[in-house]
Amino acid sequence: MNTHEPDPHSRQRQATHIAIAIVIVVLAMVAATLMAKYEMVPWITVLFVAGTVGGVVNNFNRIQKLPTATIRKPSVMVERLVTIQIYVSPFVGGVFAMVLYTMFMCGFVQGSLFPSFQDVNDPFTSFADFAAFTDPATNVDCAKALLWAFIAGFSEGLVPNFISKIAKDAGKDGAAKETA
Repeated sequence: MNTHEPDPHSRQRQATHIAIAIVIVVLAMVAATLMAKYEMVPWITVLFVAGTVGGVVNNFNRIQKLPTATIRKPSVMVERLVTIQIYVSPFVGGVFAMVLYTMFMCGFVQGSLFPSFQDVNDPFTSFADFAAFTDPATNVDCAKALLWAFIAGFSEGLVPNFISKIAKDAGKDGAAKETA
């Protein structure tokens, strides 16, 4: 087979991997939702799952945008990397959702588009209490947190960009204090 001819099986394999990832994440989402209903799973787990769903939807979106005519027969290494990316991306989305949620809790990102929290000024006793009792203040704040968790998973550059901006601002503040 000529290396310039499209490989019809490559797109099919990628779609199969995406379908498997979607099924896994949907099952995790349904399980987390049911367990959250009966307070068997922490709120933070639901946020993580929302981030993974964002990662899966982003992967699916990428695969759909690939033009069929430009798909060439990729090397075995490229196919493996794509497969790894399909399965790792949702996990990274979940991690980014957690990091973004923590940034909201710290007050690094504030405004009407972002969630507010209850009990944030209570004294710290343990991480378990912190994770269990620092929840969104209202149902709207809960919805905002879930939506932002999904966005963090979907937009892989969002959280790294927030972190870079915070680090840059912290560097400016540190330099300003040293010169004062």
